[in-house]
Formats: sequence, C-alpha cells, structure tokens
Amino acid sequence: MVDIKKCFYTTILSQTISTDGKYLFCGNNFGEILVYSIDRIVSCSETVANDPDKLPTEPQLVFLLPEKCQVYSLSFHKDFLIVGLNGEICGYHWNGKNGTIGKRTWTVKLPASAEYTDINEVNYLWLDTDNEVLYAGCGDNVMYAVSLEDGRVIRQYQGHKDYIHCVSGCAGRIATASEDGSVLLWDARQTTFTGKLEPHTNAALARAEFGKWQGTVSITEDWLVCGGGPRFSLWHLRSLECTTDFAFPDRLHVSGFVDDGIYAGGDCRNLYQYSFNGDVTAEIPLSSPAVYSVVQQTEPNRFMAIAGAASQIDVCTNFSYRDIVLNAYKK
Repeated sequence: MVDIKKCFYTTILSQTISTDGKYLFCGNNFGEILVYSIDRIVSCSETVANDPDKLPTEPQLVFLLPEKCQVYSLSFHKDFLIVGLNGEICGYHWNGKNGTIGKRTWTVKLPASAEYTDINEVNYLWLDTDNEVLYAGCGDNVMYAVSLEDGRVIRQYQGHKDYIHCVSGCAGRIATASEDGSVLLWDARQTTFTGKLEPHTNAALARAEFGKWQGTVSITEDWLVCGGGPRFSLWHLRSLECTTDFAFPDRLHVSGFVDDGIYAGGDCRNLYQYSFNGDVTAEIPLSSPAVYSVVQQTEPNRFMAIAGAASQIDVCTNFSYRDIVLNAYKK
C-alpha cells in the first residue's frame, strides 16, 4: 500500500513519450518513473466513456532509480529512455514488447565544475532526432550537446549567467530560457549565441512582483514564445520583435505550439490555449495547482499529458478539454 503522504507530496517534474508513440513516461521527485500505455488509455476511453471508473488510470510499471533522486528531465530515442539527473545523463533500455525498463546501458558524465558540483541538475532535455544529438540545459548555466552515437559531449554553449530552465529547437536553431532573465538563441554549429531577448526590460511585459526569470521557451521556424516572471509573449524570430503578449495570470513554466495555436501553463489550475493574436481558445481545468511538464503527439493517437505539483496527470485526447485523469499510485 502506498504511503498516503507520498500521494500528497508527489510532484511530476518531467515527461516523455516513446518513439513509437505507445507509452508515456513520467518522472517524479521520489526518483520514480511511472509508465502508462497510451494505446490502452485511448482505446479504453473510447469504449468506457460513460464509466470513467473502468479506465486504466494507474501506471502499468513504476521503476525506481537506484539513486532515488529527483527525475529532473526525460527524453526518448529509439529503444532508450533517457534520464537527466545530477551531473549526468543516463540511458535505460526499453523493451516495448514486454513494457519493461532494463538495466542502465550508458551514462554520460557532464564536465565537472568546481563552482557547481552540487547543483548541476540536468533541468531540461531537447532531442534533435534528425542528427541524433541531445541538448541538455543545466544548473551550471551551460547547455551541452551530446552525441547519441558515441556518448560524447560535442559542444558546450556558454552565455547564461544563471541556470537554464528550458531548451527548444527547430531547423538548426536552438533557444534557451534562464533564471538570469534572458532567452538566448543559438546556431547549433556555433558555441556563441546569435541573439538575445530580455523580456523583463520591456515595460509591457515586465512583472516586478514575479521577477525577471524565464521559465519556458518554445520555437518554430518563424516564431518564439517565452515566459516566466514576465508576461507570456510571442516574438517574430527574424525581427526579434514582440508581436503579442498574453493575459496568462501567473508565473509560467511550460509553453508550446499546438495545431494552429499556442499553449501555456504555470502556477495556475488551468492550461490556456491561445490564438496568435492573443485570444483564449481553450481553458483546460487541471488536477494540479502548478504545471511543470506538458508532452503531446498527434500520431498514432492525439494525446496530450499535463503534469506538475500533484500525483495526477491530466490527459487531453482532443487538445481542447481534459477527458482522462491518470493516477501515480493505486487508490
């Protein structure tokens, strides 16, 4: 039987989806990785829509990391579940046929820093699948590029003055959001940043009561959204001009592009979706008082999972409203 206190104090810090789109992985603050079958969830939701108690809402597997430390970030590549810990990135073999996590197959130790030995968390992982390069935003203010072919750290991107919260990439361009209040833009081939945004210096975006930090960034070929302490905002990448600011009510931790719109979440019991001109197109109520992770896919099933400061994960199969709530533990 699960300790009731554990249910109350669980925080889902990270999520990822398997390459084949069939499994959801959630990492929490107790060193556990929760595994859910997306196929089973979606198929059951269609057949038992009028009886939610019959939905498979509990994980089919709970994997405890040997370190029992917080699972700061997750990614997935081919048959490997990739886990970002403190100062290292680990790969665990995933057996999709049996739905099991095998032994740790590889570990990448990030360069040690005398200044940040105790706090160099791998806060965020973004995977460039085309080039098989993993980008890690870390607590030592550096973003590392790791080759998944041989496990080498092939580049270090230095420019932030405080730890990195988020990494996003598209078409060879990468953006990083940091506690220092800046969003830096990088060409993947260069170790010096090519552009810099400081939203807190924009009077229309600044919210002094929340601070200057940038908690989230997401980019496409033409657009960038970011937020944190300052207001959530949309920027045109070519001109680096802010075109829209959104009426998100609190601090921000997650953002992204979905269908023809934009989503945002943070210290708020709703996930908001917006049009590019700032209109609210959906307001999804959540189980958690704060959102720290959102993952989505459109194939083979439309599926969005929203998680944060609770032992429940909210699922949207149409991206407009919540229709399933997953539980981290058995009731």
